[in-house]
Amino acid sequence: MKKIVIAVAGLLILSSAGFALDGKTLVTGGFGLNFFGYETLYLTTGVLYQVEIKEGMDLVGGADFGIHTETSDSEEVEADFLIPLKIGIYFPFQGEKIKYGFGTGLTPCFQSKHDDTGAKFLVGPYVNGSMRIKVHPVMSIFLQIQQDLLFGKPDWIYMGSQVKLGISF
Repeated sequence: MKKIVIAVAGLLILSSAGFALDGKTLVTGGFGLNFFGYETLYLTTGVLYQVEIKEGMDLVGGADFGIHTETSDSEEVEADFLIPLKIGIYFPFQGEKIKYGFGTGLTPCFQSKHDDTGAKFLVGPYVNGSMRIKVHPVMSIFLQIQQDLLFGKPDWIYMGSQVKLGISF
């Protein structure tokens, strides 16, 4: 399953290279919260690359890095890590100063828990909505809300929500 997801991601990235020569591109960096499985809150940071493939439709790809810490009974801090990737399509709605958008795609996700009880690899669809406010000729700030539905062992079904804030160039 991992090889299939990696192959699909590679094909999407390579196929977008031709479009990137003529289309507009956008690089976004941000931070936020990922309420994974509605049980664990991860603090995340990440980057997203967006390229216009035709008017009103963008191809997006990116990755986040999330961390959750707990203090054990022996006062030792233990960390859990979450690395969700994003491959999808984004539909922007143009405004003069504020731009809205809707996105959907696939989220391969890797999780590492300090006690080895969590899922190692999950994959599933996502949907999101975002708002960008232009604050400079080449920069805007954004707010994004995303809903994930992921599948994988041991619990097989994981839902979660993400909220991100960041800067786009």
